[in-house]
Amino acid sequence: MSDNILSEINLPLEDPRFYAEVHRAVYQAGKNRRRLEVDQLFGKEYTKLSQQLDISFLQESCSVRNQLKTRRLARLLINDEGFLDKKTLEEALKAAKKFVYPLGPDRQYDAVRNEHILKSLQYLQDNPKIERQLLLITRPNMHKIAEQIIRDTLQLPQKTMITDVHARQAALAAWLCYLRQNVGSCFATAPAIIVQGEQPEVLLKDIQEMFATGRLRRVVEGEEYAVPISYSWGAGELRKIFLFSQNMNFDEPGIWSSPGLLRALVNVGAIDERLHLNDQFVVLKELIKAVLETWDAPGGWFYANAEQVLEKILLRYFELIKEDVEEFLLRPKGIVHDSLMMHVVKERGASAGKSDRCRQFLSAFEQAKNHFKSLSENALLKTWEFTLASFAETKAQFTKWNLYSSLGLKPEDAGGIGPRLYEVINRLLEECNEKVGRYQEEYEVLYNQLQYLRRRSRSVGSEKDAQWVRIEYQSKANEFYSIEALRDKWHMKARRYSQLYDVLIDWYYRLFPEYFQEVYDPDIQEVTSGPYDDSPAGFRLLYKYGRSNTSQWALIHNHTEFIDALVSFFTAAERELSASDEMKEFEGDLAEITTRIVTHIRSEEFLESAFHRMAHVHGAPIVRDPLKNMEKIQKKPWVYTSGGAITTLISCYFRLGEKPKDLSRWVENAMELMIFLIDCVKEAPQQVLDEVLAEENKSFLMHSPTHAFLLKPGFPDFREGWKSSDYTFSWVRDRYVKPAEDFVRSIYLDDEKMKFIVDELMEYVHPNIRPYFKQTFYAIGGSMSVQDFRYHMVDTIEVTRGLQIGGRGCISAQQIDSVLFSTLPLTPSYQLVKRVERIIERLVELTDEEKKQSISLCEQLSGKISAPKFVSAKGLQEIVRSLMMLVKLETTGSVNYPKLIAEIAQQEGFALPKPFVFADTNWVKNYFSFVVNPGNGNLELWRTDDLGIVGEPMSEWKGWIDGTRKKPDWGVFNRTYEYRLSLE
Repeated sequence: MSDNILSEINLPLEDPRFYAEVHRAVYQAGKNRRRLEVDQLFGKEYTKLSQQLDISFLQESCSVRNQLKTRRLARLLINDEGFLDKKTLEEALKAAKKFVYPLGPDRQYDAVRNEHILKSLQYLQDNPKIERQLLLITRPNMHKIAEQIIRDTLQLPQKTMITDVHARQAALAAWLCYLRQNVGSCFATAPAIIVQGEQPEVLLKDIQEMFATGRLRRVVEGEEYAVPISYSWGAGELRKIFLFSQNMNFDEPGIWSSPGLLRALVNVGAIDERLHLNDQFVVLKELIKAVLETWDAPGGWFYANAEQVLEKILLRYFELIKEDVEEFLLRPKGIVHDSLMMHVVKERGASAGKSDRCRQFLSAFEQAKNHFKSLSENALLKTWEFTLASFAETKAQFTKWNLYSSLGLKPEDAGGIGPRLYEVINRLLEECNEKVGRYQEEYEVLYNQLQYLRRRSRSVGSEKDAQWVRIEYQSKANEFYSIEALRDKWHMKARRYSQLYDVLIDWYYRLFPEYFQEVYDPDIQEVTSGPYDDSPAGFRLLYKYGRSNTSQWALIHNHTEFIDALVSFFTAAERELSASDEMKEFEGDLAEITTRIVTHIRSEEFLESAFHRMAHVHGAPIVRDPLKNMEKIQKKPWVYTSGGAITTLISCYFRLGEKPKDLSRWVENAMELMIFLIDCVKEAPQQVLDEVLAEENKSFLMHSPTHAFLLKPGFPDFREGWKSSDYTFSWVRDRYVKPAEDFVRSIYLDDEKMKFIVDELMEYVHPNIRPYFKQTFYAIGGSMSVQDFRYHMVDTIEVTRGLQIGGRGCISAQQIDSVLFSTLPLTPSYQLVKRVERIIERLVELTDEEKKQSISLCEQLSGKISAPKFVSAKGLQEIVRSLMMLVKLETTGSVNYPKLIAEIAQQEGFALPKPFVFADTNWVKNYFSFVVNPGNGNLELWRTDDLGIVGEPMSEWKGWIDGTRKKPDWGVFNRTYEYRLSLE
């Protein structure tokens, strides 16, 4: 069989393409041997789809494979009656054990996802409680948003009626899918990963509550905190930034090869679904080309993301410009949003009015984004994650809200609501006091008249005069008492007016949280940052309309919606106030007060002063003419950014009565950080350490100054460090740092090796610069250390204009270090067989026959005339994996051969020393590791794969590691019981 496969591959063993070709051929030859549906599901490689994803650089193929697998698996496990199919579960568990560790290119990222599926299936089989919790989940109750989330999760047609079956399938898919972070939600993602992996009952209970009530609720020491289900499941990879040129070579791979973009545009009708797949990709390329060539980009180079490209394509499709849509969105809300959820209609262009085309565009754009995202993201899982994020900003007092700062509710807040309210009440008080004064004057006149009549009654001369006096006295007395009552009434009212400002403000304080809420919004575009420099979390104001159904609440996106919401609130507040016994006597006044407040809210003065108050509170610059420069305003009343307090989220979500305790400090170098982390684990309670010893993948929450993620003290090297009785500094130095430093400094490069590395680096250089790059660095000659070679390259690129693009070097120092990390040490072709044989001989999991066949194949296939002179360290391991696929005739297995191969290569000196992997980044692929950088010989913080063969320095965090930035600290929450939630 292997001979038949090899006959299809006309490449030498040493050629980097050989590995991928073997993987493709072995998979094609063996896929028809799988009879069971679950075997086909777990063994499927999606080779063509994965290749397109990898060359388009937009969506990660490992995420897509995981999403496709878990979605299909969930639909198999929950049958048509909504129950767990036990037979299928048993078959799936067997298949999951059989197909855990792929051998193919970059499939090491699938291994951890497969392990998560396996662990979840085993837990589902062994724990009846989790099955019962799954069956408690029912379809959403009158909640369109939750229903749409289920459709997006399972990729159901838009008109599908959601049932309990769908709800349970979506929930199971959310549990099985591997959760990763893709926006600035690390403060929620890290705890969410722990819940999903270690407390799945809590995840399913949360999903049950979200579907049943549209919110999540926690009661902490008698105080209730509730957050609505997230109205968005994020942007996925739509906002991944790319550098484009208006003169790009569209024959090169690019985002025009993206299956996600193609899927999005086909589903909204912008690309004809009847075309052949290849023809659809041709149309996609032409659409993207037309957009990029007309991009407003002085100098020809520009940064953009897929969301912007998709938006421009659809604007052209509906014959609109962006200003048309922006103007449409600023219209009164009822006009804009009535029809946004409709399907895209075929009638467009001149035959449809501009308003209709704007509605169609907005609907198509939203659907297109969802179709794109759902290829790699689980909608329900991301919705749950972002719902958790809102617990990070739970504030019991309204005065701590961002909204409060903007309203100006104090009498001295110029331009705010407070001064207008005070003016109205003060005028009413003055009018009341005027009446009291007039009545007092009448009272005094009548009092004197009554005194006069009393004196006269004692000296009347006749009965007739006495009778007149009595009648007159009675009349004046009645008038006197009437005036006295009116005077006292208005005096009492004046006293009430003098207190009315405080009473109304108190009422508004109580009513605002019933009508508004500040929630996490993953779609906030005001937040921008680098891919590894965590962006601040974005929170948005939400208007509830006084309703309990969260599907009827609305996020506020602009100043028009903000004003409309405030007007609606004060109008509703007037009704509630008028209906209260406390405010009955002010019913007429409330109408006037509300009218004055609403009139002021609609004025430019109020909105401009609101922006100024926000700038003052947040220490942001004040923008002149803010209504004409909205894009320059950093803080707005309806949207703001925050660090996302992980301590607040932990306290609230996990029902702690106090903030969780962490160990924290700042560091001056990577070694200090490494020692600090080991010591943090040593100081953990014994019960926590026992849990770590029992479960290798156990996580501690931790944070850098800008990012929350998961410490992994159970990883083998890490565990060895904190279990050692040696002084931590000595252990780190002697066990890890010194040997690695000695190894990388012992590597020297001759002329041929330098040329090989230059060729490897060319992949990262723009095609237009590659010839000059090659010419420059091929001419180095001689021999030098790796460090000198790297410094020479960095310095040359920095001072050579022809090696720069857009004012930057054509390749960064980080990228050079990354290539060196994966490439070194090089294996000369004449040593290849010997090194492969050494690795294979140490793989005790292989049978003697398999070892013999592998070595025989290596001898047969290596040393051809066309073979490269060297093989990289990564390439050496790929060759061993290729031989194993050829011998076993499988691309996936139950033994983690890629990890075993990597460890043997590192131990034998065929690869750089194994990185000290210590944490899960939360990001799609990476772990955090300590690495002795081969480019400079220093211990550094890196992001790597778990095998230690792919990585890059965390240069973005340099200031937090070298001590130049001392606040905030690094910290570890080493009391894991503080973030464990009991359902009992």
